[in-house]
Amino acid sequence: MVSASPALLAFDAMAPAFDQRFSGWRSVAAQRRAVRRELLDAFPPGSRLLELGGGTGVDAIFMADQGREVLLTDGAPAMVARANQNIRAVGLSHRVSTQLLAIEQLPDFASQRAARPLFQGAYSNFAAFNCVSDYEAAGLALARLLEPGSPLVLVVFGTLCPMEMLVQLMRVDLRAAFRRLRSGPVAARLGGQHFTVHYPSSREFQSAFAPYFQLERIRGIGVCVPPSAAEPAISSWPRLLSALERLDRFASRPFARLGDHVLLRFTRTHAPAES
Repeated sequence: MVSASPALLAFDAMAPAFDQRFSGWRSVAAQRRAVRRELLDAFPPGSRLLELGGGTGVDAIFMADQGREVLLTDGAPAMVARANQNIRAVGLSHRVSTQLLAIEQLPDFASQRAARPLFQGAYSNFAAFNCVSDYEAAGLALARLLEPGSPLVLVVFGTLCPMEMLVQLMRVDLRAAFRRLRSGPVAARLGGQHFTVHYPSSREFQSAFAPYFQLERIRGIGVCVPPSAAEPAISSWPRLLSALERLDRFASRPFARLGDHVLLRFTRTHAPAES
């Protein structure tokens, strides 16, 4: 059993106020809409999906409402509890189930499900994978959980975000402005809790997940739309945000690596995955 990491403790502490804090932020909503377009494109209706770091369930609820079946997993107990409340509130318990599971526990989870049907896709939104460090183990476990040909969509922090640099430089916070350029773990804080995040490149993920997954597509999420660091101030400029969101549709491919987040779409290969 893997003990709760500092990151999970931070998100667990934040769970009661998480939806209230982030749901009203227009920049977050704009980035989420971009991710959801990609998720709907990747996973056809009826797909059995595994969500990693599902938080309070907002994406799982959306995907279930669009005809997908989702197992939401998260390592923070309070997040899973809040997700269950949200799922019941919209009457989608028949399409969304939940399990307390950290990404670090995926190898054991894959062994436990060895005799059960494989998932037809998996996804993780908004940087859950930036809070772990052993990508090879996660990739191997996911290979054991997904059918060959299945999509895997990861939305992780970009390694170079000019919009974040601009916001933090305007605040004269040099440390925050250039934090993504550092190697190794970087200090972070949420809900009064301290933890660390990592900023691996798309090539590092590609290498860690080979030969079980082939990287097919890279999209920038929030190339022009500001990061949450610009909140709550940027939400008071809805017309500007709408214009930046439209620009993102054109910028997301050629300038993918400049996004606040980067969406990586893999396909499960036929390479056998040994436990």
